Amino acid sequence: MDHHDVLTPPRARTAGAPRVPRGALAAYGRLPALAGRPYLLVSALARLPVSMVPIAGLTAVTATSGSLAAGGAASAATAIGQALGSAGTGVLCDRHGQRRVLLPLVAAHLLALAALVLCLGRAPVPLLLAAAFLTGLTLPQVGPLSRVRWMLLSPADVRTALAYEGVVDELSFVAGPVAVGLVALAVGAGAPLLVVAALTAVFTTAFALHRTARVTAPGAAAAASGSAPAAAAGRAGRGPSVLLPVAGMLAMGAVFGGTQTALTAAATDAGRASDGSLVYAALAVGSTITALAVVLVPASVSLRRRWFLSGAGLLVGSLAMAAAVGSTAALVPATFLTGFFVGPAMVTLNTVTAEAGGERSGGAAMALLTSGTVLGIALGASVAGALADGAGTGWAFAVAVAASAALAVLALPRGAAGTGTAPARR
Repeated sequence: MDHHDVLTPPRARTAGAPRVPRGALAAYGRLPALAGRPYLLVSALARLPVSMVPIAGLTAVTATSGSLAAGGAASAATAIGQALGSAGTGVLCDRHGQRRVLLPLVAAHLLALAALVLCLGRAPVPLLLAAAFLTGLTLPQVGPLSRVRWMLLSPADVRTALAYEGVVDELSFVAGPVAVGLVALAVGAGAPLLVVAALTAVFTTAFALHRTARVTAPGAAAAASGSAPAAAAGRAGRGPSVLLPVAGMLAMGAVFGGTQTALTAAATDAGRASDGSLVYAALAVGSTITALAVVLVPASVSLRRRWFLSGAGLLVGSLAMAAAVGSTAALVPATFLTGFFVGPAMVTLNTVTAEAGGERSGGAAMALLTSGTVLGIALGASVAGALADGAGTGWAFAVAVAASAALAVLALPRGAAGTGTAPARR
């Protein structure tokens, strides 16, 4: 029995099973056969708390304290905890397997959420911030861990799986804040935190217990690497440094944070601050379309070239958004255009990281990407907010412009994305 037999679920290797067409978008049909259809739903719902916790904490703290500064500080504390916790979780999952780490982490997160809810409107600010920090620190990062499972389930399908994961992430980051707003409006400011607790208890637990978690167990990983040491060594020798894609994801986070803040400022100038999130949704729509279409890019187009072109496209889109300030009719298509380059950038950075991290440290590598994104969002949002207040809305888009340029420049070193091409479709 080779390592593929060890890592592939029985359903995926059943004798005589029809082979899913591997061409173009039909490649996505292979994913349910690998992990099972329930997994796609469970992993999607399990990652909603990641997009809900920061804004749910901000909303609850601001409403109960009457202070936007306290809400912002709580959101920042959550982001710092999330960045630190994500990296630590990835390392632990690589060493002990995802199931052993996720189940106690779910319990810890539920306790942290309970502490935060109990602190609302009662505890002094330092204690409130400590609870917010712990909430972020224990927040299970399902997206990176799901990507690791796909890497182990079928290396041949990594490109398609990462494109799919990018789409699910985009949808969750649109649906999460919307859910927070609707629940808070219908029930109360603290209610979204209870919804987060329910989602975590049910779907993150289901994600941890799903049969695909077996491929991340230490024994399964050892069997995989032991059966093909030469291939693994070759990949490790050719792979890029993980630090470069992490730096790239830090830049992507700054694009997200800076753009969202700048669009909110532009909507505020127009007298309808709530429209900022609606305009920002155009970014997610554009990103979803191109993330799905990444599998259509020929394998001969190297990851390094895809990385550079994505950064260059984001730069053009960011400049278009800055030029459209003052006209919502122009800002929406400019934001949509920018989103077209977000999907390929995210999929490319994740693919580069998968190549760099390999099977043994994939969890840590993917978690570092999440940490970079979280820190980049916080940095981009804070700088863009300061620029909007001090120099005007147009200057707030300078954060996205600068971060996009940095992303393109990071692709220039030959080690940025290895020397090979994107994984070929079979």
